[in-house]
Parts: sequence; structure tokens; C-alpha cells
Amino acid sequence: MKNMLKITLVLTAFVSLLATSCVKDINPTGSGITLGQVNESPDAMKAMVKAIHAYECNYNSGWQGSAPQLYGYPAMCVVRDVWCQDMPGNETGYNWYEPFETNQYMNGIYAHMQIMWLWYTKWLALANDIIRMYPKIDEVPEHFRNYVGCAYAYRAWAWLDLGQMHEFKANNYTSKDGIEGLTIPYLHENITEAEARSNPRLPKADLLEKIFATLDVAIELLEGFTSDDKTMPTKAVAYGLQARAHLWAGDYAAARTSAENALAAGSFSPLTKEQWTNTTTGFNSAASNSSWMMCCTASKETNYVKNKVSNFVSWMAPEQSYGYTSYGTYRLADVRFYKTIPDTDFRKLSWKAPAGSTLEVPYLAADGAYKGPGAFPELTGVKFRPGQGDVNDYLTGGAVDYPMMRMEEMKFIIAECDAREGNSASLVEIVQTRNPEYTCSYTGNDLIREVFFQKRVEFWGEGVMFFDYKRCPDLLQITRGYKGTNHNPLARFNCEGLAPWMNVCINEYEAMDNTALTTTNNPDPSNAVELWTE
Repeated sequence: MKNMLKITLVLTAFVSLLATSCVKDINPTGSGITLGQVNESPDAMKAMVKAIHAYECNYNSGWQGSAPQLYGYPAMCVVRDVWCQDMPGNETGYNWYEPFETNQYMNGIYAHMQIMWLWYTKWLALANDIIRMYPKIDEVPEHFRNYVGCAYAYRAWAWLDLGQMHEFKANNYTSKDGIEGLTIPYLHENITEAEARSNPRLPKADLLEKIFATLDVAIELLEGFTSDDKTMPTKAVAYGLQARAHLWAGDYAAARTSAENALAAGSFSPLTKEQWTNTTTGFNSAASNSSWMMCCTASKETNYVKNKVSNFVSWMAPEQSYGYTSYGTYRLADVRFYKTIPDTDFRKLSWKAPAGSTLEVPYLAADGAYKGPGAFPELTGVKFRPGQGDVNDYLTGGAVDYPMMRMEEMKFIIAECDAREGNSASLVEIVQTRNPEYTCSYTGNDLIREVFFQKRVEFWGEGVMFFDYKRCPDLLQITRGYKGTNHNPLARFNCEGLAPWMNVCINEYEAMDNTALTTTNNPDPSNAVELWTE
């Protein structure tokens, strides 16, 4: 009862604030820049693409209320990881991710669910603004081809994330006639208000067809384009998105080819132990490595940095004195997951070791208001470091890069595709860069599960694994209830097959203006799974 009261008190700070319902949510406005303005000032096109990137670290994007746990693309990734197995949160009155953990208020009417839809559809609208300017690809001016290619890649990315999150898949907990395999409404560049008011959800196959066509254009237009700061899509990134889409489609041979093409289109190398564990640049600096293919980035002038607490560092980099972690709210590793990682794997240094461990986890030293890691609960994640290792200045510490795609993801896509053919060599190759002693004798489905386990270790905090959990519920299930668990007592769910909350509800207020959604939204998964108790 105490825990339920706490959740209620936390939620009342924002769940009563409901987003305004209108077609603008379905067909949101973008930049407002016209083709005439772009033709008059060629720099305007680059500015439009840069604006898409700037939006990625935008606090409360598209929302006028307060939701400090939702601050752009990095927050979308944290939510997806919270929905999975490996990132429990400790119990405090400041854990704003608790509704996602505990499967409470998961229908589309509450603000925390609406903001996710609003953020993605605004991101999509900014890309569509550019695409709309050139209905025929062969009419795109040569000096704009790369930038238009970026827009096509961004659109495919938004469609792909939204489609996978909102696709309804059969499960043991929720059901509704006629919606299996439906994804999202077709949010394209030329949609009219009349179309937006009756815009049905596309079947998965139809959305995938549009994603692949969009990526084909992106790959063509991005030929020769480089992004030195890794903030804009390149041909390698477009191939990476294509690999993700082929995984969703279940075409593993094509996924392998696309992942190989992504690696071949750039000059990449896996993160080293020194790069991974660096207390100054670890997982906060794209320039410090050759692993990251694309990132979003925040400066001292970014609104979510100036906000101080509503940003990624505040929640996910505990070695600082100015964020939510300074109030005692931490993201941890699932204890059983952590124990399965061998000590010889340097990725295990991503979390505070338990008492008695011989692991030497590198930490930033106590300084001023920051008192050091002594107060952190065991298994607190320290993978992500504050900017420049600054533990006290929130403008410096909060200004970090966040990985949106890494070359290691392509390696693990190849490893999964090979594992489905009974071959473990590519898995051993990538994991031995983390643990030189690694060997693998698994076969069959156990081999594929091993690929997923290693991928879980690799991408903790990066929002990648949600899509694998949803895609392969026969191989990956939520099992948070067990003896010795460190999950919140109200989040201890053991799901048979797909967790129902992974069929994410579309913003319910969309349905008020889009009549095609009135009866076809995903069913509310809240409270659909019984809690495990000892």
C-alpha cells in the first residue's frame, strides 16, 4: 500500500496534464521554412537538417507541461530499456520512470505516454518538411542531395521506431479483434487535414515497404556524404537502419547484408576497454572513439542542459551533484543479469560492484557537493559519465553526446543472423573484444539467446533491446520476479511470451480527431500481468 501511494503521489504531478487533442498531433507542424526561402539562402537547407538534430535533445518536445523523465531521443531509449528486463530503478519518491516499470497508466491518455508520440511525430514532421520540397528525386539540386538524403533517413528512422513500438502483436494478456499486425497511421509529407482526420494504421508489411523505399532513396542521396561530428545520417547509418528494418521483417539474410554494407560504408572499430571505462569521455563523447556511427548531442545552450535536471546526465550519469541521481534515484543492473557476466568482461565495469567483489570499477573522485560513489546502491550504472567528467557544474556536465547507432550493433546483427544458421564465429569475434577469454559452445535457440544476452550487456541504457524483446518473445521474456531480485516489488512481472506493454498505445487524444483510430488503438495493458511475490 505504501508503494502504491508513492506511485500515485508521483504520478499526480503530471498524469492529470493531458495533451491538447487536434489534428496537429497527427500531422504536426515542422520548421515552417518554405522552398522559396531555401532557394534564396542555400544555408537554410543545412539549417533545416541541423534543426532535426537539435530537436533530438529537446526537453518536453511538443508538450507544454512538465515531464522531467522525457527529454528527447535519449529519454525514448531509457523508457524502452525500463520496459525490458535489465534496468530496475531503486525506490524513491523521485523515480519518474516508475509508471513504465510498474505497468501503470499505460494507455494513451496519460501525459507520459502522449509525449512519446508527440516527440516522434514532430521529429518526423521536420524530416517531411524537407522531403515535401522536392517531389521528384531527380530534381533535387546537386548541392542539396546529401541534406535531402538525411531527411529521408530521419523519416525512415521515425517510421521504424514508431512502427515497431506500436505494432500490435498477439500475446497472452491483451487482445482486440482486427488489429493484429497494425502499426501507425501513414504520416507522410503531403498529408492533408481531411486525410489526417481519417488515417488508418498501416499493416506491418505496408509500413515496411515504405520504410525500405525511403531508405533506398536515402542511400542513393547520401553517397559521398560525411558527418564529421556524427550528428547527421550518413550512408552507413542508412544501411544500419535498413539492417534494423530487415530484422523486423524477419529477413535475416538481408539484415546480415545490410549490416555488412553499413560497416563497409565507414571506418569503424569497436570500443576499447579504455574508451568504455574512461571517466571523462566514457559514453559521452562521439569524438573519443570510432565506434559511434551517429549521435545526438547537447551543448551548454541546449534547453534540456539549462533545465539542469530534465536531461540524460541527470538520470543516467550518477557521478554528479546536480541531477535526479543526487536525490537518490538510480538506474541499476538486474542482479541476475549482472551475475551472469564474467568478471573477465570489461563491460561489467559499467556498474558498481557488490560488496566483496574484486572488480575495480573506475569512478570520478569526490569533489565539492559530489560525495563519490559511496552512496550509490550496489549495481548502480556508471556506464555514462557527465560531460568532461564535471561532477558539479551542470552546464558542463550535462552537455554530452548520446549514441544513436554504434558499429557494434551491426556486429551483433550479423552475429544473430549467423546464429540462426548455426554459426557462432561472428559472435565470438565481437565478444572477444570485450572478454578475451570468451568462448561459445551453444547451439540452436540457445545460441541465439546467447547473442541476445551479449547484446543486452553491450547496449544497456541505449534503448536497443526493446525491439529484440518484442520481435522474439519466444527467446526473450520479462522475468523480474525471482529470489534475490532487485526490481521494485510493484515491477516484479514474469511474462509468458510477449509483455503486453510492448504493444505501446498510440496517444489516445489522436483518436479524437482521427476517426480511423477510434476503435483500432492498442488495448490498455495496465495491470494485465500479475505480480510475482515470494
